[in-house]
Amino acid sequence: MTQPTAPAKAVIFDLDGVLVDSESIHVEAWSALFSRRGIAVTREEYEHGVGMADADWLAWLFARRGIAEAIGPWREAKRKVFQALLAGNLRPFPGAVALVRRLHREFRLGVASNSWRENIETVLDGLGVRGCFGAIVGADDVGRHKPHPAAYLRAAERLRVAPEACTVLEDSPLGIRAAKAAGMRCIGIPNTMPAERLAEADLLVSTLSDADAIVRFARGEAG
Repeated sequence: MTQPTAPAKAVIFDLDGVLVDSESIHVEAWSALFSRRGIAVTREEYEHGVGMADADWLAWLFARRGIAEAIGPWREAKRKVFQALLAGNLRPFPGAVALVRRLHREFRLGVASNSWRENIETVLDGLGVRGCFGAIVGADDVGRHKPHPAAYLRAAERLRVAPEACTVLEDSPLGIRAAKAAGMRCIGIPNTMPAERLAEADLLVSTLSDADAIVRFARGEAG
């Protein structure tokens, strides 16, 4: 049961794992690159990267594996492979498009993601909802990535809304911590990991189809 609070003026979405089921596409893109070099990355290593920016995950993986290579070329190569895979594999989560359109009638909307801006724009265009969003912030728009709050703070700034007047939808512990560090309230959605790992969220919903609960929370109503 949530307690009543001041209503939000804006709702900010994470992208991967919230609006679209794209984590498997990230893994496919990385796997294609690593297989060319004969590097086998484990499932646990990929799972460690859920919610992380590509550069941050590569830095972690290379340190773990003792790989002494520049991160930039790997990151750029993966960006190109991912874009090619994404174009024909958009898989919105159930209720995603309907929720965006419903929230757009009442709140300012933004996206803050550790993905590249062009990936965000490709997804929003593909879903037909880009016009609903007044702010798009990608990994290339900020110097530090989730769990740092920079992306969420930049989105709030572009929406011209105070951070404390924003509600965030997230699917990962790193994203939830970023939202909370920005002073925002956060709804956790267990699309990519068990609900117990999202315990830091202010509210947990099963899916984006729980639109009534999400709207009530954003309005600051008790639930």
